[in-house]
Amino acid sequence: MKRDILRPAIVGVVVFGFGLATQAQGQPKPENKDTPEEIAKDAARDLKDNRFYNKPGATRAQYDADWQECRLIARGSKIINGSQTYYNPALYNPSISPLAAGIGGGLGALIGAAIVEGVQRRENRKRCLMIKGWRMVKLPAANAGAVSAMSDANKQAYFNRIVGAQKVEGEIDELTRFGPPQDAALMISPALAGPATLFIDKDPAKAVLPPLATGQGALVVAFRRNGGAAAGRSGALQLFRYNRTEGDLYYQPRDWKKKGDKTTYVVAVPSGDKKAPYELRIIPVTAGDYVLNGSTVGPNVPPTSSNCFGAPMIRIEEGQYAYLGDASPFMGERLTDGAKHHGMIFSRNFDVAKQAMAKLRPEVAGKMVEPAIQNRATYSCAAVTMDRFDWPGATELAPLASKS
Repeated sequence: MKRDILRPAIVGVVVFGFGLATQAQGQPKPENKDTPEEIAKDAARDLKDNRFYNKPGATRAQYDADWQECRLIARGSKIINGSQTYYNPALYNPSISPLAAGIGGGLGALIGAAIVEGVQRRENRKRCLMIKGWRMVKLPAANAGAVSAMSDANKQAYFNRIVGAQKVEGEIDELTRFGPPQDAALMISPALAGPATLFIDKDPAKAVLPPLATGQGALVVAFRRNGGAAAGRSGALQLFRYNRTEGDLYYQPRDWKKKGDKTTYVVAVPSGDKKAPYELRIIPVTAGDYVLNGSTVGPNVPPTSSNCFGAPMIRIEEGQYAYLGDASPFMGERLTDGAKHHGMIFSRNFDVAKQAMAKLRPEVAGKMVEPAIQNRATYSCAAVTMDRFDWPGATELAPLASKS
């Protein structure tokens, strides 16, 4: 029996305010000194009498190597693309790297404490292995009893074989989809349920759209509420500035104020009017690449889950208004199988967005573009839950060469 895991349990964390970045800086770090024998011994902890990892055609050595890499990633000392990571608070602003600066308390301390705890760290290690194609197999009681009765030598031979076996018996947990379930209840109709609005500020006196400065473009997002469980719901998106060459994020220097650094590093996009059926947002940013790190439905708080195992990336050019897509915040939508869905559903309806913008800000509509979205951008993980999200229909970003 197979069971597709979509989201692991999230350690409870309460945070306030939106816009804090949960980043960990990529810096050189001493290489791991674990020997192959020590790694194999540690990796054997997840090969039990009643459960084990399996990837058809793989070897025990491949399992040990992937297990060790995911262990380091779950500890926050490695990126999934192979780079070493280490946050240096002497160089980078700890206010945008609360995991690394978690000693000071607040969001960073809560996230850091959750990852330090074995339960969530093991969950992230498991998720990393599954993203790499490994499956968790839980054996029936009778089979588990037979494995338990084996001698140590026979048990090791069994695990050496079973990790790469083509066929296994038992309950299989695997990841084959990195996004919400494909369900009719979550389908987004391009037609609008009401008039479009442009949210800039709750105070009408401040609701003035600033012109783009030199070196800036703008991110355009529409919060779409076509009814059902999305009606009356608020939500938020969080994007990070991405260094495509290094395969990691850009980080704000510690002395950014002294240097007058006005570069955009974190983009918080909270909804403004949860009653609006179609709410356009325009966020001026420094031109460049950005990854969709996460999203939340409900009160505007930073996401505790990060798409660092694979995120959608969009490029925003200078002078352009780049349309990311529509975000529909569903909370409690009943699916065809009876389950309820809580989360953001993304879609793209560029022509609708441009036509709506033409009625509200015609000078902006003429500069709107729909850049390609590329999936699988990986970077330093700093969140309670480390995840991957694939934008439906997007192509994959070319992988970087592995770094030691």
